[in-house]
Amino acid sequence: MKRIFALLISVILLASAAACSEGSTDGGSGAGDGSNIGAGSGGIKSPADFAGKKIAVQDETTADESIALMIDDGMDIDVFRYPQVINCFDDLKIGRVDAVYVDSVVAAFYTTGSTEYQRVWLSDEAEPLGICLDKNSENLLAAIEAAVDTLYYNGEMANISRKHFGEDLTAGLRNVTSEPVIPPVSDDDLRTPGVFSVGADIGYPPMEYYDRDGTTPIGFDIDVGKAIADLLGLEHKVIDTAWDGIFDSVERGDFDCIMSSVSITVPRQQRHLLTQPYVANALCIVVKN
Repeated sequence: MKRIFALLISVILLASAAACSEGSTDGGSGAGDGSNIGAGSGGIKSPADFAGKKIAVQDETTADESIALMIDDGMDIDVFRYPQVINCFDDLKIGRVDAVYVDSVVAAFYTTGSTEYQRVWLSDEAEPLGICLDKNSENLLAAIEAAVDTLYYNGEMANISRKHFGEDLTAGLRNVTSEPVIPPVSDDDLRTPGVFSVGADIGYPPMEYYDRDGTTPIGFDIDVGKAIADLLGLEHKVIDTAWDGIFDSVERGDFDCIMSSVSITVPRQQRHLLTQPYVANALCIVVKN
């Protein structure tokens, strides 16, 4: 996930252990599988219990930034950072770490219907995710926004969310009461004529990852991108791009947009164009049963 409210979360966590524990008892107001919140293992019930524990995070994410701020404020945490979130869960499975600090959309993928993992805490603070484009892509942005509104209007966005998360994490983000009119997209608006090309850091289930064949991209963002392309009358193409270079790549025109769990932040809005939110996310903790 990809940074927005880590500072706020960390201030809340370190200000009061009680505030930290609050999200673990009622399921919070963020995203994820609310039916699978438990008491935790190893005494971990909230981030207030991270002291002295081995906690896995994906590098360069909101969880990573949040836990770094906890350490800066004096909490002794043994942090295991990984390039991809699947590595976090691999080490949780074999007991190398005590918990994974991660996005709720990812936690839903690993905990829904699972007897191996459980979510023990969910932040009450949710973050919005958007689609990111180069600053010079105003025409394409307008078409994408109208296409996303159409997916809200016809119910397809909710269907895609339930498919990947087990619940509708898009509800309430957009209020679309009439069928949108999608403006036409010209070849001049696209990197490749007739193709809606999307950059994604594939390896972040259930948002964007490879199917069992190891070559077919699947996930929430993949399905939403395909639905947008269909509405625009374009071919859908996903370009796997490492997170640390993905924003430079969209500026160079390597692809038309980024759909890869992009948090909407002020610095990104200053540098790029971002759509209105199309899904919400929150931090949470996953442990082994």
